Amino acid sequence: MYEKVYSEILSFFPNSLNEILSINRDLWNHVEEIRIRIGQVVCLKLHSEEIFMNKKVEAEDVLRLLENFSNNSIYSVQSEINNGFVTIKGGHRVGIAGTTVLENEKVKNIKYISSLNIRIAREIKDCSKDIRKYIFCEKKFLNTIIISPPGCGKTTILRDIVRCLSNGDDFVEGVNVGLVDERSEVAAMYKGVPQNDVGRRTDIMNNCLKHIGINMMVRSMGPQVIATDEIGGKLDEDAINNAVRSGVKLLFTAHGDNISDISEDFMNKKLFSYIVILTKKDRPGVIKNIYKLKEDKYVAWY
Repeated sequence: MYEKVYSEILSFFPNSLNEILSINRDLWNHVEEIRIRIGQVVCLKLHSEEIFMNKKVEAEDVLRLLENFSNNSIYSVQSEINNGFVTIKGGHRVGIAGTTVLENEKVKNIKYISSLNIRIAREIKDCSKDIRKYIFCEKKFLNTIIISPPGCGKTTILRDIVRCLSNGDDFVEGVNVGLVDERSEVAAMYKGVPQNDVGRRTDIMNNCLKHIGINMMVRSMGPQVIATDEIGGKLDEDAINNAVRSGVKLLFTAHGDNISDISEDFMNKKLFSYIVILTKKDRPGVIKNIYKLKEDKYVAWY
């Protein structure tokens, strides 16, 4: 893992921040984020602890690092910066905070960048196996929503289910999947190429608002399943209802702790055949509950 992190992330660090290279190589198997803030020391976030460096970060360190990640052309990634993040090779995501410049209530630029959050991308293939054996019926996929608090791996699980749906496996036949990846976290597109394996039958609408992407996919790509991460809001619900009327199956995630956190509209319409609740453990995909729609009501399935 260290070699991958070094070639795709650490090798771009300016000499002024090369203290980070002194960290034990094995530790990089567990680092989830590298947080860089002007006037503060670099912080490495692991699953259950944080490690702080010694040298404080200067403004030029942040600028130089962002320039290195963009191949010395910040202008080429300006549209991504305006969305608050840049995806780099390997699927790693660099979050950006600073002073925004607004125009017509939209972010035109982020200047005086003060913080970077490098989220290290990791694929965990087959992490959804325990879930898939419950939610697939006679090798067919039925509408499923995955609910969890932050940090429980719902995006990682979604990615793995998309891959398996797209390729086909022992549990399900392969189908065309339309993935709407609003924040570029699932497929992690870099220069038009997904850095994560989302399957051979998957079409990706990247960096696009979910409700717009869902409608575009239904109109133009003819997916059998629509997948997206963290649905929420009336516009998303309207687009989802449109997809259902078009005969498209649904695979979504949403924030929440239990079944009561699901949209009342979805619950009343019984849109989902399975509701999966995840719990926070030391690995993604730990099941807390699974509910199955049976005789027009949800019953505990796991």
